[in-house]
Amino acid sequence: MKHTVFRTLLAMGIAASLSLPTAFASEETASSAQPEEISDTSTADDWFATPEETEKMVNETKEETKERKDKEDARYTFLLSDSGYDYYLDGRATHWVQIPHGDEQILDTWVKLLPSKSEDEAAADGSYSYPQKYYLAHYYVRPKTQQIQFLSELEVTGGRPDNTVQGRGYNTQNWEYLTPDSIEDEIYHKALEQVKKQRTKKNPLTALTGDHGPKNLRDALEEYFRIAL
Repeated sequence: MKHTVFRTLLAMGIAASLSLPTAFASEETASSAQPEEISDTSTADDWFATPEETEKMVNETKEETKERKDKEDARYTFLLSDSGYDYYLDGRATHWVQIPHGDEQILDTWVKLLPSKSEDEAAADGSYSYPQKYYLAHYYVRPKTQQIQFLSELEVTGGRPDNTVQGRGYNTQNWEYLTPDSIEDEIYHKALEQVKKQRTKKNPLTALTGDHGPKNLRDALEEYFRIAL
């Protein structure tokens, strides 16, 4: 009986020792089947650009943005804010023209109306509807009689305006006298200030501009050289 029990226990021990390598091999196989997870949060540009190159590109972008803004600031003169819009006089588009059907000189000028709220501010309060739009208003300014005439208004949506503005055209009956502190009053005086600034930047003999339009050569000589002819 004892011999039988001993042989049984011996057989079980041998069987257990033979199964251990198989179990270890299974665990090793399972662990080797799972690859190591590698996390890479860098972008494709980071693989090719050095930190110095990235900083240079960022600085160039900032400079281009600043240069564009400086040009816009030099071109546009802020007038006022009203009814959700900011009014800017376009200095580059302000110039002298001859009045239709006459010899008098008047100013031709444009005003840009931009939403006073930025896109982020408008989106935050729910008043923004894409695409954002602005307006361009066209005026004649008549210094001799201190009058102004509205010609047309163009709505621009999501881009640049088309060169197909059709206004009501010039009409002698559409001249309006100025109301103090009105939008037209601001446009009138800022337009005159703009042409005076342009005059000071140029040769007085090539930009003969007076308070009521371009001067003739005699008036220019009297003013700038104090010579009475």
